[in-house]
Amino acid sequence: MNKVLIADNVSSAVSEVFDKNGIAYDTKIGLSEDELATEITEYSGLIVRSAVTVTEKIINSAINLKVIGRPGVGVDNVDLKAATNNGIIVMNTPLGNVQATAELTFGIMHSLMRKISNANQSMHQKKWEKKKFIGNEMYGKTIGIIGFGNIGKKVSQIAHAYGMNVLVYSASISPEDEKKFNVTNQSIDDILEGADIITFHNKLSENSKYLINSNAITKMKKNAIIINCARGGLVNEKDIKEALEKGNIAGYGCDVYENEPEQDSIFSSMDNVVMTPHIGASTIEAQEKVAYQIAEQIVEFLKNNKIINQVNK
Repeated sequence: MNKVLIADNVSSAVSEVFDKNGIAYDTKIGLSEDELATEITEYSGLIVRSAVTVTEKIINSAINLKVIGRPGVGVDNVDLKAATNNGIIVMNTPLGNVQATAELTFGIMHSLMRKISNANQSMHQKKWEKKKFIGNEMYGKTIGIIGFGNIGKKVSQIAHAYGMNVLVYSASISPEDEKKFNVTNQSIDDILEGADIITFHNKLSENSKYLINSNAITKMKKNAIIINCARGGLVNEKDIKEALEKGNIAGYGCDVYENEPEQDSIFSSMDNVVMTPHIGASTIEAQEKVAYQIAEQIVEFLKNNKIINQVNK
């Protein structure tokens, strides 16, 4: 009999789908690595979000495990190599949080360019500093999108609605998508030199780690801002802080960090930095959507052996 362990906080949509399809499941939140390695032996399915790390130790203990489901995009917290070696399918839901993450990207962008966070704080301090918060418009600005997957494409569509010039850095973009989304694929150096706003929507790899570093920053405009709602390791945080302090870039907005949870950021108290605690997918709509999708995918796999959105091929 197939049984699924829900080991992380997910929307009730998961249990609703399982109940509807007769899939047995248990919910056990907050297990340590050792506890999860012990518990997982009797389950054929596992659902986690970002709070649980599925290590090689856990996977090697999972003698009956067939599938791991991650509601959302990132699977950095799952040892894909160990899963593959053990014949375990790892699935995600790449489309469920696209709108939420794209909207947050522009929310952070707005806050930096119009100094909304600082103005809000000033008003709560019972001040009226109207002249202090002169910002910039998005219209006519050049945005450089690093990575052109589902979120990057959505960001480009929103950017066009603002009347922005859209540049893209992507190794996999097709000529058809360039035309369809009205974007220009350029080199990373061209984007560093030409963009007023650089926003990351790509995966973290050996090639993409620290794409923004002290050397890259020397090529950028001094009034440029950087937005990172993708992965923390894409930028060198120390180099960005130094550049902000020296006035070599104008602002930094981030929802992700190299080490999470980040409770003592080097950017704390900096007026030209807007930070959020990895809430890119944290909308009611997105959480329900990805939970429903991952539950449906696991049902399809366990009942019909149909594989949807496998990431460890």
